[in-house]
Amino acid sequence: MAFSFARRFRPASHPKFSALLAVTAGAILLSACHPAVKDPNDPKFVVAEKGTWQISKAELDAEVANFLKEKNATPDQVGSKMPMVQTAMLKNMVLKKIILDHAAALQLQDVDKDTAAEIEKLKGPLSDAELADKLKTAGLSLDELKQRIHEKVIIGKVLDAEAFKNSDPTDEEVNDFYLKNKASITEPPQVRASRILVHLDEKSTPEEKKAKKKIIDKAYARVMHGEEFSKVATEVSEDQSSKSKGGDLDFFRPNENEAGFDQVAFSTKPGAVSPVFETSLGYQFLKVTDTKPGGPVPLADVRPKIAAYLKEQKMKQESQDYATKLLADPTIKYHLVLVDPPAQTMGGPGGGEPSAPPDANEPPPSQEQAPAEQQAPPSQAPAAPDTSSAPPAAAPSK
Repeated sequence: MAFSFARRFRPASHPKFSALLAVTAGAILLSACHPAVKDPNDPKFVVAEKGTWQISKAELDAEVANFLKEKNATPDQVGSKMPMVQTAMLKNMVLKKIILDHAAALQLQDVDKDTAAEIEKLKGPLSDAELADKLKTAGLSLDELKQRIHEKVIIGKVLDAEAFKNSDPTDEEVNDFYLKNKASITEPPQVRASRILVHLDEKSTPEEKKAKKKIIDKAYARVMHGEEFSKVATEVSEDQSSKSKGGDLDFFRPNENEAGFDQVAFSTKPGAVSPVFETSLGYQFLKVTDTKPGGPVPLADVRPKIAAYLKEQKMKQESQDYATKLLADPTIKYHLVLVDPPAQTMGGPGGGEPSAPPDANEPPPSQEQAPAEQQAPPSQAPAAPDTSSAPPAAAPSK
C-alpha cells in the first residue's frame, strides 16, 4: 500500500498535538452570554472564557476563516456543518490556551533554543526577507509564524511532560500486530535497470524525431555489437540523473513510472537488453541488471516501522485522553451552542485495530500527513500556510 505525505510545515498541528485536538462527541447547549456584550453576532461577544483569558467572536471567526482557506473551502460548501466547524475550532483554541496555562507552571527547558532551531529548519537557505515575502502571499507575517512555532514547541513539551506516559509498544504488541497483518506487509517485485535515453518533447517536429531515432538506433547497435552499455550510456544518454552512473536507475517497483516503461522493464529478462521503445520522455532502451522477487517482509526488517506506527497510535490515544480531561474543566465557560461531530473510534492500541498496517517500504501514515476530507467536519486546528522554500518536486517519470 502507499501513502501520501505532505511536506508543508504545520505549526498549529504538531505531530504530538494533532490527535490532542480531537473533540468529544455530543451536542451541548450553553446559553448564558457574557454580560458585557449580549449580541452573539457582535465581534466583541465572548464565546468562551476561563480565568484571566477570553476568546471573542472575532477571534473565532478568524480561526474558522483560516481553516476554510487552508482547506480551499467556502462557507457555502460547508453549509449546515458550519456549527461543527465552529465548535471544533473553538475547542482547539480553548485547548491551546489551557495547555499554555499549564506550561507557565512547568519548568520547561530549551524552549527558545528549540524554537530558533525550528525556525532555521523551516527557513533553509532563505533570508528573513525572502521568507517574509513567501509568508506574505499566504497572509501570514514572520512574527506571527515565529509565535506559532514558539507555541508549538511549548505544546510539545507540555505533552511530553503530562500526556505521554506509556507510548512505547512492547515486543509482544509488535509481534502480535505483525502476525495479524502479515498478509498485508509485503514487498512488491523490483527491477534494477540501466537505460539510454534520447529526449523528445511534444514540440518535436517529424524531422527532429527522425534525427533522434537515428541517434538511439545507433546507440542500440553499438550495445548489441558488444560495447559496454555503461560506456554508451555515458556518451549518448540524455538522462542527466543516470548517465554519469552508466545509465543505472537503481531498483524500482511497479507503478513508479509510466505504464509503457514498466511493461518493458518487468518483461525483460535479467542480463538482456530491451528493444528501443518510446515514452513521453523520448526514445530509450534498457538493460535489466537485477531483480528482486516480491513477497512477505520478515518481521526483523519491518519491526522498527511497526513499533513507530504503534507508538504513534498510542500517542494519539494518550493525547486525546489528555484533551478530553482538559476540556472537562468545569471552569471553562462557553457562550454559544456547541455541536460536535459524531464520535470516531481511535485506531491502534487502546482503540481497536489500526485501519491499515504500515507499508514495508514507507513510514506509517500520521494524522498530520493524511489528507483531510473537506466534506467532513474538522477535528483539528487549521494548519499554517505552506512555508517551505519550494514546493516538493515531482519525480520524473521513467
